[in-house]
Amino acid sequence: MTALARIPMTVNIDGIEWRRAKWSLPFKLYYYVSSCLVSLVCESLVSDSRGVQALYRRRFFKRTSYVPYGVTPTPAVSEEQQKDILESLGLKAGGYFLQITRFEPDNLPLEVATAFVNSELSLRGLAMVCVGYKEPTPYAQRLLALDGVDGVRVLKATYAPDVLVTLRSNCHCYVHGNCVGGTNPALLEAMATCPRVIAVNNEFNQEVLGRDGVYFERGNIEPGLHAAAALGVQSEALRLRAHRLYQWDAVAESYMRLGEGRPAAYAPATYPPR
Repeated sequence: MTALARIPMTVNIDGIEWRRAKWSLPFKLYYYVSSCLVSLVCESLVSDSRGVQALYRRRFFKRTSYVPYGVTPTPAVSEEQQKDILESLGLKAGGYFLQITRFEPDNLPLEVATAFVNSELSLRGLAMVCVGYKEPTPYAQRLLALDGVDGVRVLKATYAPDVLVTLRSNCHCYVHGNCVGGTNPALLEAMATCPRVIAVNNEFNQEVLGRDGVYFERGNIEPGLHAAAALGVQSEALRLRAHRLYQWDAVAESYMRLGEGRPAAYAPATYPPR
């Protein structure tokens, strides 16, 4: 209706829904056709990563404007608060891998937990904490069944900033298993606060992490976990990369330019982040 009324608009295509394993074939077809139609009808599209931008160019012959997300500021949580939170969860600082995600096949929490059990890293005093349980789907229930097995901990979804900051900043390593989509805000948050990050190997995660992370293959996760267990602290490099490339001020300026009918021209500032 917006297009028929000739109202100028920009659509953020936000990921690649037709690739998500959780959707049945009719839904995948629906999302694919919808993406094709929006490419034909809408003059201005926004993609949040260079990878998605290139995919739309190849698949739908459509040029899109690159505008990613910015890094969310990290709330301050005192050491005493963090200590209390860790004690309440039965966790030890630096003693656990962490994944905070929706419990869906595209994000690999079950596969990561299973790989951790097989890795026998629990014998070295490490745990695997999976945060995000909400609904008793078959996939989530399979993951929940691993709770308490060889260091695996399955926690309910939480949105409490102090808890999330504490979990990220005190983990040994953050595990990013998102297989579909572009610039993921959860990965940016992990880069801003976690001492180490490993991610499933795909073009989107490589674009965000660059050489500052460790990558694992979707069907072979254990080597990545072992590599991360021996990896030195990478927090400063991760934080600087995230703040250098993903800035909300530059995002806002890009959308303002689009609203004025000009190219988005996303350009993060070159000055060091505050």
